[in-house]
Amino acid sequence: MSRKIILVAALGILFVMFFLSMEEMEDLFKNDAKLYFFEHGLDDTGSSNLITAILLDYRLFDSLFEAGILLVAVSGVIWISRHDFEERNAHFMLDKYKTPELFVTLSRFVFPLLLMLGFFIILNGHLTPGGGFQGGAVVATAILLLYYINLERKTDISLIVAVVKFAYLGIVLTASISLITRGEIFTNFMAVDAPTMSKYIYIIALDILIGINVALCLWAIFTAFLKEGR
Repeated sequence: MSRKIILVAALGILFVMFFLSMEEMEDLFKNDAKLYFFEHGLDDTGSSNLITAILLDYRLFDSLFEAGILLVAVSGVIWISRHDFEERNAHFMLDKYKTPELFVTLSRFVFPLLLMLGFFIILNGHLTPGGGFQGGAVVATAILLLYYINLERKTDISLIVAVVKFAYLGIVLTASISLITRGEIFTNFMAVDAPTMSKYIYIIALDILIGINVALCLWAIFTAFLKEGR
């Protein structure tokens, strides 16, 4: 009984300390950055979606590292799951004799819809919630459905990884153009006084490249995991 009383008292003390600390949160964390994004985000980047504006402009370093980590993860997965060319029993885990026909038919119906949704999310990341990362994941899901539609499908993982590397290089180069046009690296390459509506070209370009990067990385990971050997 005494232990319960001590526990309740300790929890009460923690609650009071937490409540008192919350009153000081406004002083500890200033709203200057948030207010700046609200007031200047659209004019600076041309993006109505401030999350996209932050991730692809103000804090592009975060997105570059995220895309880079994904590329490293893909390379690691492929290296871990690779099979020797002489290994004869490596095969796909999907079995055409165990895949329900209803699921195959449903996949054929969902595939184009999912693909269009992914492209829509990528191309409209500057206007609505979404962008290259989210849209790329949706596109990858659509591509993976092709394995159920055609179980004989063959995928060249090395080619996918090569395209991913070029896409990542394209992200870095696109973000570096601003060093020439504005004297700053990793920001919108359009002129500072350019019309707001033209500045979203930069956001769309990065969203497309990031979407390609994410979609192909997830595709490569899924394909690598599908193959099993000894």
